[in-house]
Amino acid sequence: MSWSDPARRFEPAEDVQLRAELRDLLGLGPTVASAPAAPSAELATLANDLRREALRRRRTERKRPSWGLLAAAALPLLAVLAGLGTWGFQQKHRADDLALQTQRQEQELTRMAATHAIEVARERQAKEEVQQQLQLASRQGVGRKTEPYLVIPVEKPLKFQGEDYQRVKAKPQQ
Repeated sequence: MSWSDPARRFEPAEDVQLRAELRDLLGLGPTVASAPAAPSAELATLANDLRREALRRRRTERKRPSWGLLAAAALPLLAVLAGLGTWGFQQKHRADDLALQTQRQEQELTRMAATHAIEVARERQAKEEVQQQLQLASRQGVGRKTEPYLVIPVEKPLKFQGEDYQRVKAKPQQ
């Protein structure tokens, strides 16, 4: 409140008493409330400068909104949550790929087992046919001297001849 403000006349008694105590402490002594005198030109200039400076500071004062402060505090938390989300998505993708790979392997094993079962069945059928033919042949050959045992034909193994050997002796000529 300015000293030249007319509303000062109606200020509370506590303010007047406080001002008087302050004056006594500063050693200014009691002043009689006199009619306000006209301010000097120097005081008016000083008051205008002070008012302008106060207005300038009030305008340039930066007031940060509370939501900006909250957003700045929440930024690391959001970064951590985003990182965890990305990591979780990668883990889910890996798990899905692994499940798909496992499913493909199981299908391949099932296919291979079915193929093997078909081959085994063919081999059994071929053996049964051979046994039937042998039994038929043995029944037809009753008049001839036959061996009391079934004879299963065996293929003779091939002789191995490597390419990297050297003959020591020449073959005898006949």
